[in-house]
Amino acid sequence: MSESPEAGSNFSLAFLFLSSRQRGALRAVYAFCRHADDIVDSGAFPPQEAAKQLDFWREEVGRLYSGKASHPIALRLRPHILEFRLPQQAFLDILDGVRMDLEKTRYETFAELEKYLYVVAGAVGLLCVEIFGYRRTSAEEIRAFAVATGNAFQLTNILRDVGTDLERGRIYLPLEDIREAGYTVEAFIRRQHTAEFVRLMSKEHDRAKACYRQARNLLHPEDRASMTAAAVMSEIYEEILDNVKAENFRVFFQRVGISFWRKVVLACRGWCRAHGIY
Repeated sequence: MSESPEAGSNFSLAFLFLSSRQRGALRAVYAFCRHADDIVDSGAFPPQEAAKQLDFWREEVGRLYSGKASHPIALRLRPHILEFRLPQQAFLDILDGVRMDLEKTRYETFAELEKYLYVVAGAVGLLCVEIFGYRRTSAEEIRAFAVATGNAFQLTNILRDVGTDLERGRIYLPLEDIREAGYTVEAFIRRQHTAEFVRLMSKEHDRAKACYRQARNLLHPEDRASMTAAAVMSEIYEEILDNVKAENFRVFFQRVGISFWRKVVLACRGWCRAHGIY
């Protein structure tokens, strides 16, 4: 939830494939996510105050769905919730996700991390698919698509942002996987790029790639065109993931990205994929 959907972000090109109503809804959802994220990560609030702010927002989401919200961000969401039937639980899950960043800095197993991936990314995906629209994909499969896509994006962010997260005292890679690779938390904190670290990152890279593959196979063919924005973002994020690997996972001191014009090429490829051309 660290990027804006506006110009210059990985989401901006995807916005070109949406209607003005859909763009308005996504901007409102993003504003909510950004505000919740900033409560924890901006440094504006000490932990206890940040927790109180999150408690306020859980109550405000309840008021939002009963037509009694007062915060400008909640009021901005109100018409889109009604039009796109956005699920209340997804907003509550997002708040739980940012609270986890307030309370937790390590994850023992991937199963434990997966719960975090769901509340910070899968829940956002569940809101997005309602805004994008679908007709033929079953409720079970559209949920699985949203979660797999969210997992893929968030795992990509985690692998790309290892150095940035470490500055906040966070290690998202499962401790079980760190040990299995022959690496250590102490070496991680010292930012030691070793063969064991590459082995660890390779395993997480393969997990993320599997999420991208899973997501591509879940949509009914007739719904792929309506999910063009998701396809565009998937092309861009998967290339970032592949570039992280191409740089031999040198992420402790740099943040891997791609150029704007390469994103344009990938956006075109995503459109083609969504329309059955590629």
